[in-house]
Amino acid sequence: MRKLLEEAVARGAEATLVTTESKNTSVSFEANRLKRIGSTESLSLEMQVIKAGKLGVASSTKPGTEMELLENALDVAEFGSEVSYSFPEPEPPADPKVYDQAVADIDVDRMISIGEELIQFIKAFDPAIQGSANVSKTISRKSISNTRGLDAQLDKTVFTVSAGFQFVEGQNLLQSWDWNVSTGLDCDLEGIKATLKADFEIGRKNVEVRPGVYDVLFTPSGFQDLVSPILACLNGRAVMRGISPFKGRIGEQIFAPAFSLVEDGTLDGGLGTQLYDDQGVVCRRTPLIENGVLKEYLLDLESAYRLGRQPIGTGSPAGANPNNLLVVPGETPWEDLLRGMKQGIVIDHTMGAWAGNPYTGTVTGNIALGYLVKDGEKVGRVKDCMFSLNVFTHLKSNLLALSRDVKELGALILPYCLIGGVSIAGRDS
Repeated sequence: MRKLLEEAVARGAEATLVTTESKNTSVSFEANRLKRIGSTESLSLEMQVIKAGKLGVASSTKPGTEMELLENALDVAEFGSEVSYSFPEPEPPADPKVYDQAVADIDVDRMISIGEELIQFIKAFDPAIQGSANVSKTISRKSISNTRGLDAQLDKTVFTVSAGFQFVEGQNLLQSWDWNVSTGLDCDLEGIKATLKADFEIGRKNVEVRPGVYDVLFTPSGFQDLVSPILACLNGRAVMRGISPFKGRIGEQIFAPAFSLVEDGTLDGGLGTQLYDDQGVVCRRTPLIENGVLKEYLLDLESAYRLGRQPIGTGSPAGANPNNLLVVPGETPWEDLLRGMKQGIVIDHTMGAWAGNPYTGTVTGNIALGYLVKDGEKVGRVKDCMFSLNVFTHLKSNLLALSRDVKELGALILPYCLIGGVSIAGRDS
């Protein structure tokens, strides 16, 4: 790789090369039976060059094409967009723990056994139920080097277990799923089972909900629909273009003091953890929103330069690309938040809630899986209902609590979120 970068310098260009190699092994069950055992290997190469102040990017999935990749990137740079930055000098990275030899060593027989255990558990609910499960492991190596002397690589393992069911009873279609994903082998099978069993038992009973304003407990899966517009508004490119409502508001109280959001590319066990971002900036921990106060944006090199800020290790050629995003949890178990609700709604999964303009903060969608709560207990499933709120106003004035428990959803790590004053409407209302 060093010879390739030297060639780029000889051609009058700065260059960064990012290489990702991965091997995935998975077993999947569908309709209560083992459906597939598979193993795949993949390679991704991305070359970025800056020549005469213009950016060229080229990518490939074929090994041995690095020199061709450089040529392609240089050709693109002739007509590329002008950039205001140079690739950075290397800084010492953190030493995150994201590789577990136990994940690399687990064999297919054990993975099948885990899947079978989950399927047998689901089948016991009802003879007519259709269960599914997936168990997979991924071993990857990401390497990055540039013409400034950067040369680093990080090995990572990911172990994923997911299970769900589909059940038809009369006119009622009930679907539920749960999962556990980690860089280690510590999978909470009993937690997955408990979630699916509760969803099956309560979800079979449909209850009517009067239109009105309710306290709503969003599970981490439901909460991510509320966090998505916040991330869009934090994106440095949106701020740079003036379309984000957060522009010029660094240091301002924009949410309730209980709400904090952190970007952390150095997190031990983080699925998005890496040493450097795809532009060669060292990853770090950065508070974006601290006790409700806007502290920083999600930045790439271009938006950092244009906004007069320092890059934070979330860059890519296309813009900001966060690593791990954590909404800082509260102190109360989510079960206690549920027990404290006199009357409200639990929203677990939504449908169509990310279809609007994120910069307005309005989130409206169907409740795909949700429950009516009375006196601290789920009493049945709500159907044909919609919810509506504004993230900017509700998380500032109506945030009641965040749970101590969190769940990892890819790059997002989220708690349960209890919000008051959420509008609930039926299909005909």
